[in-house]
Amino acid sequence: MSRRYVETTLTCCVCGTRAATAWRRAGDHIHGGPREFHAVECARCGTVRLDPRPSPEEMGKHYTPLTYARAEDDATSGLAERLDEYNRRMAERTLATIPESTPRRALDVGCGDGRFLAQLAERGWSVEGLETDPVAAELARKRTGGTIHEAPLEEITLPESAFGLISILHVLEHVPEPRETLTAAWNALAPGGTLLIAVPNVNCLEARLFRSCWYPLDLPRHYWGFAPRTLTRLTETCGFEVQRIRHFPFLFGIQSVRYSLKAISGKPIGEEEGSAGPRREGGKLRTKAFLSLLTASERLGHEMSGEVMELLAVKR
Repeated sequence: MSRRYVETTLTCCVCGTRAATAWRRAGDHIHGGPREFHAVECARCGTVRLDPRPSPEEMGKHYTPLTYARAEDDATSGLAERLDEYNRRMAERTLATIPESTPRRALDVGCGDGRFLAQLAERGWSVEGLETDPVAAELARKRTGGTIHEAPLEEITLPESAFGLISILHVLEHVPEPRETLTAAWNALAPGGTLLIAVPNVNCLEARLFRSCWYPLDLPRHYWGFAPRTLTRLTETCGFEVQRIRHFPFLFGIQSVRYSLKAISGKPIGEEEGSAGPRREGGKLRTKAFLSLLTASERLGHEMSGEVMELLAVKR
């Protein structure tokens, strides 16, 4: 099948190529609205990007205060329980790979309400975060007791070679220039320190199956889409040595099915979700389903690809 090349306005952050082919078209699954956004695939390396991008003013409409989870600690909140367990497991997986000689100082880029940092702090690490959402930043301060800077990584001065761990969790796909973000992380990371990246995998079965209704597509908030090969190439050309990539299959399959059913029914996908989208929902049943999927994904990820990738790399 021949590829359909499209006009583009940007170049690929991985290989610098401008030529691209059509990949997906979708509206804002969370907030709804009439506009459709275009994701294209780099003709050389396969990296996906949003092209063209909305203006910064328009993007503000797609990042309302409740777009992403900022859950208070509440024993009755299923969302809080799911977030805590996801971050607890990720912290344990990551710290198990870090040598004892590594400085116990961590920086979480785009730390949200601080749940991953809180897990690190409980394990004796000194923690700092970067978060541009002031409400989430304040929650992170209360939760961790650490310093939370309200600025992007590229715009803040951090001490060089100071951190033993820098995490960029479900953030790299949102930043305008991922190469600048990773270069700044390399400068702040100590020699032998660990970089942890978590992003969706655009080359997974779920992305092919659900297409424009794939939950982690998340246009227009996701500027970039990476596969294992392209994420590795980007990370290594920024000076890191990739140690491993771990996969999590079908972690958000339920949400993708919901989006697909709404699309089939002809209803606007964002119509029933309100400003917070599906992320506000609680309930023991949904929490049980998510935790079961998380456990299954952890086991299956050793043997197969999946829709979420965790990349571990070190600074040599």
